[in-house]
Amino acid sequence: MRRMMLTALAVGLVGLLSACGLVDPGPSGPTEPPSGASAPTTSPGDATSPGEVVAVDREWHDALLHLEVRPVEVDGDLAVLRYDFTATPADPERPLRSSTILLAFGGLGNSVTDGRGVRLFDTAAGLVHPVARTPDGDRATAIERVDDEAGDDEAGDDEAGDDAAGDDAVRGAATAVFAAPENESVDVLFPGFGTVNVPVVPAGDGFDAAVDQVGGAGEAWTTKLRAFTHAYDAESTTSAEGGDVTVTLASDVLFASDEHTLSDAARGVVDRAAASIGEQADDGDVRVVGHTDDVDTDAYNQKLSERRARSVAERLRAELSGDYSVTEEGRGESEPVADGTSPEARAANRRVEIHFQGHLVVESDTASDVPTTDAPTAKNDAVTFATNNGEYTVEVRSMERRPGALVGTLVAERVEGDSIDPAWFLPASVHVVGDRMFGALAEAAGPHNLSLLGAQERVLPFDYVVEERGGFLLRRLLGDEEVEPLDLGQPVLITVVWPDTGQDAVTVDAPDRFRITDVPVTDPPAGD
Repeated sequence: MRRMMLTALAVGLVGLLSACGLVDPGPSGPTEPPSGASAPTTSPGDATSPGEVVAVDREWHDALLHLEVRPVEVDGDLAVLRYDFTATPADPERPLRSSTILLAFGGLGNSVTDGRGVRLFDTAAGLVHPVARTPDGDRATAIERVDDEAGDDEAGDDEAGDDAAGDDAVRGAATAVFAAPENESVDVLFPGFGTVNVPVVPAGDGFDAAVDQVGGAGEAWTTKLRAFTHAYDAESTTSAEGGDVTVTLASDVLFASDEHTLSDAARGVVDRAAASIGEQADDGDVRVVGHTDDVDTDAYNQKLSERRARSVAERLRAELSGDYSVTEEGRGESEPVADGTSPEARAANRRVEIHFQGHLVVESDTASDVPTTDAPTAKNDAVTFATNNGEYTVEVRSMERRPGALVGTLVAERVEGDSIDPAWFLPASVHVVGDRMFGALAEAAGPHNLSLLGAQERVLPFDYVVEERGGFLLRRLLGDEEVEPLDLGQPVLITVVWPDTGQDAVTVDAPDRFRITDVPVTDPPAGD
């Protein structure tokens, strides 16, 4: 066998669909870990032997992919992930183009966004593990092409000749370094390929060589996952990041323009927020923060935000028991959550936030408040929907429970139309629910609005911060952030990770696209 090292051009490890940025390429040049990121402090105990692997098989374009993922090995604060891949033609009459496979596995993906490549995540710890940095600031990854000697000699080294002849199989191996997980197993997300749960084990003899292979290890960090829900009536959103819970009330729901007095209806909104606090925290400090848009002067907006915060705080004190200490403050227009001066951006920035320590609770006992939909609907089956440029089928292949999370795998296929349809999964007319700041490119074609329906709110996919740009936190989805345009007859695998709703069967809803009800939730296979 002959091994040929490929330059690791991507930010992250290997993705499987280079055309839609599924390798973790990131911004050019070294960057610091994002704010809020942390380094691990613990290592797991005894676990499965490093020699055991988890093998999975998938179809991808014109190839059959076989992936063998080894346990994640840990030494101190660092972890090494290694896996091997083999791609063979799905149709023996149509040999693979090795250059196409190498583009996907060599990291020539989307070059302007971060966070879309292979990564580790641990929902029990509430953490995602981006690929580490080398001492030079590069991504700590390495990709190898592994070829049969005879096949290489026969095909030659000329790339054009290789493309013309095609390959019977393309084989490779990959290595990446991460911050060490703290539990005995961890999920590996392969965009376009799904997730694989593998053991976390003490380092073997080849650990140091693997770290040297990627160029050494410099910065390695973890970032907190954020859970996010959006009330059906649009009165409020709730986010939980670690133990920090924030209930955000829209000022336009609470107050008339330039006013700070709560109406009867607004008092009902605050009362429901108080009930939510009682469900998610037994006691403690509750901090109410008022925010305004940028209309009028800084001084006026500061005073208005203080008065509005005081009105909400007084109502909360009346509703909460003496176990809670409620304080208030105003921030004026200084901390917008939406950029720009459009009516939508200014409406998002007019808000009152309620901060406290607790945990996210999703009401799931009744479905009486779930909104109806005109979108095509199926009961635990494939659903077909049409866009302006084509027709697609989608089905939920699996919905697996993880600690505090549900990992959903969907399969979609284009069944009609052949014109370009870049935003077929997320309609261009629909805004991302909750102003969660993913960036325009990602929001144009991803499953960001794909929701699980609770009794009173949409449960949105987990997200996490990757960096701060111009005072705004840029976030990434935990899952396949972009869903590529599809050719006729081409299937695609879509993975999304949500907070656990506590339901035995869930409803998956893509607003204005489709709804699939009664999807059973299963426990992971034995050994996961």
